[in-house]
Amino acid sequence: MKLHALPGTDLHVSTFCCGLGDLFALPSRESDALLDAYVEAGGNFFDTAHMYCHWLPGGNGLSEISIGDYVRRRGLKDMVIATKGGAKSLWRYRKVDYHLSPGRIAADIDDSLARLECDTISLYYMHTDDERVPVGEIIDMLNAEIQAGRIRHLAASNWSTQRLTAANEYAKARNLKPFVLSSPRWSLAAHKTRLGLNAPEETAWHRKTLLPVAPYCPTAKGFFASATFPSEGDYTTPENEQRWTRARELAEKKQVSPNQIALAWLLNHPFPVFPILGTKNIDRLKEALTAESIKLDPAELAWLERD
Repeated sequence: MKLHALPGTDLHVSTFCCGLGDLFALPSRESDALLDAYVEAGGNFFDTAHMYCHWLPGGNGLSEISIGDYVRRRGLKDMVIATKGGAKSLWRYRKVDYHLSPGRIAADIDDSLARLECDTISLYYMHTDDERVPVGEIIDMLNAEIQAGRIRHLAASNWSTQRLTAANEYAKARNLKPFVLSSPRWSLAAHKTRLGLNAPEETAWHRKTLLPVAPYCPTAKGFFASATFPSEGDYTTPENEQRWTRARELAEKKQVSPNQIALAWLLNHPFPVFPILGTKNIDRLKEALTAESIKLDPAELAWLERD
């Protein structure tokens, strides 16, 4: 994998990010094997969160603890571990009202630093937005954490482009650190809720601003790997059926898999894209990583996403 400078930072990250959502539900030898395969392929970008694995018995903190432990055991250098704080109330996780309050975020950072066993978090996401809180308060609070040396760069997960615009304009006007990366749900197949980056105006905003994107669910949770069009599910729509069919046609033409075409569609956009791969299967991981070399021209991109 290639390494790319992340604009607005001193970080260099690999084309694909390794998503750690529930990876550590696997036995340690299996999770180690998958992480080894990712690192051996040139990967250096890991995605975790304060709340990951909370759904497992005794799982609170497991994801951050485990990736920190893996990096130390392997003696790895120059790894970029991105984590997230500020998640909403969740079953068996916590019950809070204002999940983006300064006290809540400070406590999340306390926990993440201890679990990762590090002094500074390279890239820190706001996990979910809360429009009750003015963006200026969030930017001020996060920049105070940067000044304290606890985090270095800011990112946003599940934020609208309208809120990102307001936050970054506020930061620019006050010479503060802005959000340098957005992580929405985004894939060639649009989720039924339409939440994420599938709306044309959302992608147009990224084309204009060139703000990088680290999309989660980049292959729509295996949607394109299905040999037959799924009869039900979050992506079963007439529009997606057309995209599923076209992805298969183009895959056959280029002698690659439909999943690789879906990833290549993301990577060939005119702004930086770093898909977050959440697979727990090594063979699927290796297949996905080769999508980096697939080139799609503007006509092919437009044909794939045509309604």
